[in-house]
Amino acid sequence: MFEDISLTRPTEIVMVPRICDMIFHHYQSELDRRALGAGYSAELEAEVKLDLRTSFLGGRMVWAGSGSAPLSGEMQAFIESVFGLELHDGYGSTEAGIVLFDHKPTRPPVLDYKLDDVPELGYFSTDSPHPRGELLVKATSLVPGYYKRPDATAEVFDKDGYYRTGDIMAETAPDTLFYLDRRKNVLKLSQGEFVAVSRLEAEFAAAPAIRQIYLYGSSERAYLLAVIVPTPEALEAFGDGEKLKAQLSESLQSIAKESDLNSYEIPRDFLVETQPFSPENGLLTGIRKLSRPKLKEHYSERLDQLYREIAERESSELRELRQVGRSQPVFDTVVRAAQALLGASSSEVSPEAHFVELGGDSLSALTFSNLLREIFDVEVPVGVVISPATDLRKLASYIEDARESGAKRPTFAKVHGAGSAEARANALTLDKFLDAATLDGASTLARPTGTVGTVLLTGANGYLGRFLCLEWLERLAETGGRLICLVRGSSAEAAHRRLEDAFDSGDAKLLRHFRDLAADHLEVLAGDIGEPDLGLDEATWRRLADTVDLIVHPAALVNHVLPYDQLFGPNVVGTAELIRMALTSRMKPITYLSTVAVIADQASSADEVSDIRVTSPVRVLDDGYANGYATSKWAGEVLLREANDAFGLPVATFRSDMILAHSRYSGQLNVPDMFTRLLLSLIVTAIAPGSFYSSSAPAHYDGLPADFTAEAITTLGTQATEGYRTYNVLNPHEDGVSLDTYVGWLVSAGYPIKRIDDHAEWFARFETAIRGLPEKQKQHSLLPLLHAFSAPATPVDGAGIPTDRFRSAVQDAGIGADKDIPHVTVELIRKYAADLAQLGLI
Repeated sequence: MFEDISLTRPTEIVMVPRICDMIFHHYQSELDRRALGAGYSAELEAEVKLDLRTSFLGGRMVWAGSGSAPLSGEMQAFIESVFGLELHDGYGSTEAGIVLFDHKPTRPPVLDYKLDDVPELGYFSTDSPHPRGELLVKATSLVPGYYKRPDATAEVFDKDGYYRTGDIMAETAPDTLFYLDRRKNVLKLSQGEFVAVSRLEAEFAAAPAIRQIYLYGSSERAYLLAVIVPTPEALEAFGDGEKLKAQLSESLQSIAKESDLNSYEIPRDFLVETQPFSPENGLLTGIRKLSRPKLKEHYSERLDQLYREIAERESSELRELRQVGRSQPVFDTVVRAAQALLGASSSEVSPEAHFVELGGDSLSALTFSNLLREIFDVEVPVGVVISPATDLRKLASYIEDARESGAKRPTFAKVHGAGSAEARANALTLDKFLDAATLDGASTLARPTGTVGTVLLTGANGYLGRFLCLEWLERLAETGGRLICLVRGSSAEAAHRRLEDAFDSGDAKLLRHFRDLAADHLEVLAGDIGEPDLGLDEATWRRLADTVDLIVHPAALVNHVLPYDQLFGPNVVGTAELIRMALTSRMKPITYLSTVAVIADQASSADEVSDIRVTSPVRVLDDGYANGYATSKWAGEVLLREANDAFGLPVATFRSDMILAHSRYSGQLNVPDMFTRLLLSLIVTAIAPGSFYSSSAPAHYDGLPADFTAEAITTLGTQATEGYRTYNVLNPHEDGVSLDTYVGWLVSAGYPIKRIDDHAEWFARFETAIRGLPEKQKQHSLLPLLHAFSAPATPVDGAGIPTDRFRSAVQDAGIGADKDIPHVTVELIRKYAADLAQLGLI
């Protein structure tokens, strides 16, 4: 994103607080780097800000604004000092549009506003020195209400037709309003996340050591704080010092793990209060509920001071780590970096602690990865940071191994060049990934015989991976063979549990069938494709090299946001490690699962015959949707082409698109994928567009059931004993079965979905309805991917990509119930609805 800004050199920019945070972190990192030796000074700070303004941000900015959540005064002052401009502030909502600009009503569309008393929170329009209350507005831009939800509509409009924003404002002067609070105990943090504090307080209050808890947050901050009253038993057992705080912190983390809370829902730090909240001290109401105005009044000064102390402590700690962390023991530096970034206390951070358990997520993992690279000059991919097999001790070991191996370990920077904005196929040569001994011996290896007795499968606990696992277990059970699954985990037992959990997902028959087959034909190894030797010890690696007949590789870090350099380790180096396995001791064919995204963009041909190195010799690296993921799978195809050319390694590459639900086993659908999210959202909002398409021409929506896909990949992959074959695993039928068809099938199944002819009207209603869903449904809705449906699509009848080789191979092998690529059926779409209901999502 910032690379795009520096290239396009915009004159105007509108930001959210998270972007401001990223600018600040970049500034801090650059300031720390330049201060080494020279020291800190006002002149250096001004120099770094000037460089940010002229280079990093393009140097042409004349207007800047921020919205979605308030900025802290300190952050606003910093951003203004960098831009050399006044930073404008916007406030609005989905229902009302823009309401305030620089704290003043925007007229039009605002017609009128008023502040409504909120006595339960202690806010009144008669307050002095400034009137305070919930902001209610009338505006020409207001929505008329929530579709088919009269109760929700009545809640948000008063009797005079004013819309209740839910935000508490102070009127500091006529037509001048400043945000204070939320009415319904829902906080909006600076990164835009909403936090229901009452629900969280109820969750945390169930912890054995916690008697009472009050959560405190601010739209100027990205995390929560708390005040905790411990139980008398906890006070007696641990006193009122650090041991007690450690116990309370452990209680918070335990509840968070049990309740599957997001990292931003867990307080980063807290005050310990030994005196209980009570009606007598005014901190509970007469009916013994938290008196939030009184609690805020009583503790806000200390909690705001704690926010400042945390920010200062983290900034100071990060500065010191960048300066001296490399010279300290690696484990100590890793722990300090995690503490500084996540605000974890020393009592929480044991060697066995995982980054995610400490409150990290994929976004903070990216920041952590960049920080470790700055300190150690070592690439630590996000996939390694968030791996369930990687605790802090193992993360430190990973860094130590990478430092010791030095130039031996391939990285994005070493292969493509540090900071490169493109990836070239001719840079992906085998000698950059494989050792000389492997390359020297590969040309004399015995050729595959076609007999498959032992199969190595990666990614078996993934959505498609579990059905590939089942398919192979069924086949190997007939021949007395063995399936070896490589699964991330701290031990073989932990890896086996993760695999079994994937099968224990909604259908008892599926789990029982898996267990029966696994008893005699399955071995699960704890490993990681992104690590040297696949994370295995030398003896196990050698045993696999000597005994495996076929490698099936669907594993990948699937993330459509992370850039290519972050996916390079698990997805590119991991594939290279499997090529090394395939070229060691005896040659082993590889079945490789790619993605249709490799040829959907940046390729001159999408056919199944052309060499990807010719049709896509250069990939532009940008922040486009799934650019990093598509490029990482492209790189895997390139490396496999190289191995086939150099040594005749047999390869079957399968470029899949949408993998649909299993057609037989219940509950087996890929909940996070776009299609499942769409069907869920259509059912629960009960509205759909008149058509998803821009014309009445025949249209088709691509997708194949998971069981057919697994059978096809397994059958055709087994046939690949020589050469390089690519299959576009798509549904090619020009059958007019489209998203509009699926809506009709859902309606015929009894789901009352109304079609709205005007697409823009539908989309606006759809978004509003989704944002109003209960939290569980909203998390699994189309909300993160709404942009894909903001305008009607151009209808295409069929796959739009050549599938001739795949279809012929399916027909020749007699794959599937119809001995052909299946059509999507009404039964499958209805099964989706039944599966969603079984999972408790509708």
